[in-house]
Amino acid sequence: MIREASEADMPRVVEMGRRFLLESPYRDHLKDDPEALRNAFLSFLQNPQAKMLLFQEGTQTVGMLIFFLFPHYFTGDPTAGEVVWYVIPEARGGMAGLRLLNAAERLASSLGAKRMQMVAPTDRIAELYKRRGYTFVESTYQRELT
Repeated sequence: MIREASEADMPRVVEMGRRFLLESPYRDHLKDDPEALRNAFLSFLQNPQAKMLLFQEGTQTVGMLIFFLFPHYFTGDPTAGEVVWYVIPEARGGMAGLRLLNAAERLASSLGAKRMQMVAPTDRIAELYKRRGYTFVESTYQRELT
């Protein structure tokens, strides 16, 4: 089942957010700070331009996809931008991730978005996007400033 998150979901959302951080390339670049993560997720939950979708198997939340709506920087077109898309490793291999993506695309479209921007942290995810009709636009690089 897919549903929108509520404040009661924050402990599990923070737990999954930390797992995402520690399992992704971000682990080498961002500090694991559960309180900051909770505050960030609460700000998305309270922002009418952000949506937080959760995937539940039975009573356990096993995945999430968070996106926000914004006017595209160059055109002003309504655009949906992914913040995090994560399914716990134990629940991968099924349809949880794709169902979350399908639901996010439908919801973004129903809210007026003309395009969806997704992040591909791995080549495997990039290939999935290509199969779904996404087009490569750019890569993101990060440098710590001192």
